[in-house]
Amino acid sequence: MRKALSVKQFNEYFKSNIKHDPIFQNLYINGQLSNVRINNSHLYFSLKEDRDIIDCVIYYYEDKDIDFSVEIGKDVLVKGTVLFNNFSSRIVISVNEIKEKGLSQKYLEFLQMKEEFRKKGYFDLENKKEIPKLPQKIGLITSEEGAAIVDFLSVINQKPNDIHIFVSPVKVQGESSPPMVKRAIEILDKKDLDLIVITRGGGSSEDLSSFNDSLVIDAAFLAKTPIISAIGHKIDQTLLDLVADLSLQTPTEAGSYVIKNYSDISKEMKNIVTKMGEITLSRIRDYEYRLRETERILDRKSPIREIDKRINSLTYLKKDLNLRLRSNLSYNEQKLRLVSSELKRFKDIIEIGKKNIHIKDDMGNTIFSKHSLKESDIAFIEFSDGKVKVEVVD
Repeated sequence: MRKALSVKQFNEYFKSNIKHDPIFQNLYINGQLSNVRINNSHLYFSLKEDRDIIDCVIYYYEDKDIDFSVEIGKDVLVKGTVLFNNFSSRIVISVNEIKEKGLSQKYLEFLQMKEEFRKKGYFDLENKKEIPKLPQKIGLITSEEGAAIVDFLSVINQKPNDIHIFVSPVKVQGESSPPMVKRAIEILDKKDLDLIVITRGGGSSEDLSSFNDSLVIDAAFLAKTPIISAIGHKIDQTLLDLVADLSLQTPTEAGSYVIKNYSDISKEMKNIVTKMGEITLSRIRDYEYRLRETERILDRKSPIREIDKRINSLTYLKKDLNLRLRSNLSYNEQKLRLVSSELKRFKDIIEIGKKNIHIKDDMGNTIFSKHSLKESDIAFIEFSDGKVKVEVVD
């Protein structure tokens, strides 16, 4: 039994054979441009023939002498070297030269079909149906195995809503895809839905060819239900994008558009609740102010307040009367003490006067006995404050 190779050994062997094969090092290939994109100064594109595709890259393409516009559908001749990427196991042609040969027959057929649909009015704005702002019943046409259905539904479920999804699984590429998509459109169009979304998770222009098929374009135009196309492309535009009532790029963008107005409702409800709270708080504050004013009015007119006022007045009068009585009493007591003091002084003077009374005859001799006087004698009584002349009558 032959010894098995490891993955790394196989890749290195394959890469080495390509590198040393002279055909792969100086290769000319003719094909139709597809999947043209620019990234970090490098031009990436594919060459295709029918359903066969090979990837190419022109590194730093602006430095190359390219004298024509690199556009999808053109037939070109490239010269380059075959490269093998170990990590992705992909063959890529590093292009050194590229020349224009004109538009490919396949692309000319696409342009012819596009013009025929344009003349029929398939792309006219007046034939576009209005997308409901709040769709509740949505038909979804996509692959049940791809990421598109997950991306779309995950965005829808981010906001509260009453949306019901009717999924119609189809193949989104290959020969069986166009009739399946056509049939799905026709079935969902009979269900009285608000909206149909046709979506997939992106791919090359060849992968998106089902959405250029006349079966799909006719069904989309004839449908009475509004249709959104979101088939995951960023560069190529399909005929479905032109005939659809609204064209978006990705399933996520389609989900965001559908749920957009539900998000606005959520914001509006929050704003309404906030405003209601502010109005309620304002009214409460107004009622509180009115209540305080009423309390002040009642307080001013309350008999209790008047009674308290009278009580306070009487209390003040009582205090004033007591103060006056005490003051008057103190004054009278002081006056009485002064009078008593005067009386005592007069009494003392009288007592002293009593002790200093002297009786003398007209000769000035002191008389100590009544026997010293006889009738008609003149005598002098000397007091402390003066003397009195008297005549003895008995």
